Amino acid sequence: MLTIGLFLLALSLLIVIHELGHFLPAKLFGMRVEKFYLFFDWPTRLLRWRRGGTEYGIGVLPLGGYVKIAGMVDESQLGKRGGLPSVPAPDEFRAKPLHQRALVIAGGPLMNILFAVALLTALLYTNGTQRVPLHRWSMGMEALPLVGLQSGDRLLAVNDKAAYLDHISSPEWLLEEEPVLTVLRGQDTLRITLTAFMRDSLMSLYGQGKEVFVPRLPAQIEPVSGGPAARAGLQKGDLVVSIEGEPIQSFSEMRQVLQRLRRDTVRLEVRRGEKILSVAVQLDTAYRLQAYPAVELPREVTALSLSTAFTLAIFQSYHLTTTNLKALFHLITGRSRVSDSVSGPIGIAKIAGRTFETSGWVGFWAFTASLSLILAIMNLLPIPLLDGGHLVFLGLEAVFRREPSYRLREIAQYVGLAFILALMIFAFWNDLRRL
Repeated sequence: MLTIGLFLLALSLLIVIHELGHFLPAKLFGMRVEKFYLFFDWPTRLLRWRRGGTEYGIGVLPLGGYVKIAGMVDESQLGKRGGLPSVPAPDEFRAKPLHQRALVIAGGPLMNILFAVALLTALLYTNGTQRVPLHRWSMGMEALPLVGLQSGDRLLAVNDKAAYLDHISSPEWLLEEEPVLTVLRGQDTLRITLTAFMRDSLMSLYGQGKEVFVPRLPAQIEPVSGGPAARAGLQKGDLVVSIEGEPIQSFSEMRQVLQRLRRDTVRLEVRRGEKILSVAVQLDTAYRLQAYPAVELPREVTALSLSTAFTLAIFQSYHLTTTNLKALFHLITGRSRVSDSVSGPIGIAKIAGRTFETSGWVGFWAFTASLSLILAIMNLLPIPLLDGGHLVFLGLEAVFRREPSYRLREIAQYVGLAFILALMIFAFWNDLRRL
């Protein structure tokens, strides 16, 4: 339920922000706005009200939203193959100068970009930069056989840059020509160059919202109040050394052993100070201790001024945008598999939920800012029905000094609709396949 709620919160906010980008300039330029809806009001709506000549409401289909501006199309030409266009009313979209119409169309993506920058600025100013330097973490990483990473390997660098958790938590580093990991194994420094198969497999794991690279933490626990570990008398800082006589090396290994044994009650040996205690613990129905790691990873925290936070927010927005464009290029050229890279609402919701669980509200809002930039990029693609498609037709009008024929735009809209529906169906299928 939490995952669904977080996804709907982010989606609703971004839709409203996007549609405000169309609504506000339309009102500024004196266009008549007939509707402003969060979610689509088909087949019905949950809520509606009227104010200032505009109908506002919330629909039942949570696949987007829309602003209906009078005169976006010449309704006199609907169903016709020719004929002269009608004269638009002064408050209709078609009656306004080209630059005003372009600003109204571009306003949605532009608002998403501005919102992302503002949100990132607020996060950076209030929290500063907090990075987890994996290259300094002596316990290293959990095993990842897919790329040859062994348990305890210390991740020194990613693509020849010092390894930080935020860098390795998203798939953008995989977009390099030859992604490479530098690890310290014992006294030996190794370079692992990823093959195309490794890159595609990792991209698939990221797309499923899974935690791919996991720092190795000691099995030092902090019991949840009222949970199995707390009821058994375990205390914060107790170090689990064995389960049913099986040695335990890390917190992750402890969880894996509990899931493998699948027993209602297990016997643990824990170290408390200088003592070794044997404790019987009755697990919950999911075979968990209900405990957190009592050891935190090291953090590099830097406070930022407002101006520095704003500058860094612009840089991060630019970096996220270029990374997403590079990912889209890889998708189009076949360097990345579509099935590994395309996620629908279910996949996005899972990522939102996992981000909140691991990083709290700060991580969730950072994810929302990233999603806002993705929404801006997708809407600017030159596909009919999207804002980018409308801008293409306005560009043709600027070049040829007249509007493209309604018939041409009508056919293009049908093609765009078919493409978008096919993409949505594929994204849903991809999400269901990954469950």
